[in-house]
Amino acid sequence: MRIALDCSSAARAEATGVAMYIRRLVAAFGRVGAGHEFLLAHRLSRVKQCRHFVAPPDSKFRAKILLEPAQVFHPFFSRSLDVFHGLDARLPGPGVKARLVVTVHDVYSALQSREFAAEEFRRMKAERYRDLVERADRIVVVSEACRRDVLETLEPDPAKLRVVHEAGGEEFTPRSENEIKAIRAKYGLDAPYLVYVGTINKRKNLPRMIRAFARAREAARSDALFAVGGRVGFGGEEIHRAIEESRAGGFVRLLGYLPDADVPALYGGALGLFFCTLYEGFGIPVLEAFSCGCPVLGGTKGSVPEIAGPAALLADPENLDEMAAQAARLLSGEDLRRRLRAEGLERAKAFSWDRAARECLEIYQES
Repeated sequence: MRIALDCSSAARAEATGVAMYIRRLVAAFGRVGAGHEFLLAHRLSRVKQCRHFVAPPDSKFRAKILLEPAQVFHPFFSRSLDVFHGLDARLPGPGVKARLVVTVHDVYSALQSREFAAEEFRRMKAERYRDLVERADRIVVVSEACRRDVLETLEPDPAKLRVVHEAGGEEFTPRSENEIKAIRAKYGLDAPYLVYVGTINKRKNLPRMIRAFARAREAARSDALFAVGGRVGFGGEEIHRAIEESRAGGFVRLLGYLPDADVPALYGGALGLFFCTLYEGFGIPVLEAFSCGCPVLGGTKGSVPEIAGPAALLADPENLDEMAAQAARLLSGEDLRRRLRAEGLERAKAFSWDRAARECLEIYQES
């Protein structure tokens, strides 16, 4: 098959979860896609970020520009394509006659709530989702939770939907004491710490997590820190205000955007990942932490219970007392952390980017 992959959303200096999904899935196609040809497409509007384009892993990949606003290739390439996969909830224009596959990562911020995205963004997303529901031959969703939300919100033909789980990156493995010591020194983590890794926006629930951590720290009589790593997105002012208020106690460390190379050792040195977000379509940091031997405290909303299974502590992200109680258990329970490390490492083995790529190839070949 000749397969075009829209990699436009990965063309950014600071990778988000969607960018990681695209880069890791492309790398997996390089390992399992023998016998197929892949075109890595980036929209013309992303040319200014060309230094961050997804690089072809090997000779079966070629790079192409997707023209806008019609979002088409040169007609020669359009006619010769078998499949076009929009890897971030977007399809090409009608000039592309290939079989159309699209990945939807979640519909929560754009369609299911009004407080986590600007109204203009939500209108744009709603129009785009209507288009993909109508025109896509197959819709890939990244979890059963996402599948339920898509069915409820977009009302597509259920026969179009396919669940393909994501995974952690291959680089996420337990790290040596020397690596962990160096990372802690780099970020000034001179006490035990819980860590948060991800975009810092309203949906991620950080103001409430910070307040819960303050209570947990007191209940556990702990001097632990809360290390928050990620770039600030929608709702940043409220989040910064909560962080500034907490700094009176001196326990929050805002680390900024984290280079990929730093994250595994940061997980490895933590008492746990504190990830009680209000919603996740998948929740890649949960599996990254598991793979590094880091215990996880996740939220009960969205996909996290599905992805974590019994290997994590869970708390209602809207219940401050419940979050604080679970965080206190994590801070004070050495035996609990030891058990969660072992169970997390085992749970992570159930997810694989190579498997995700193979499942996508099977979807491409469906009649």
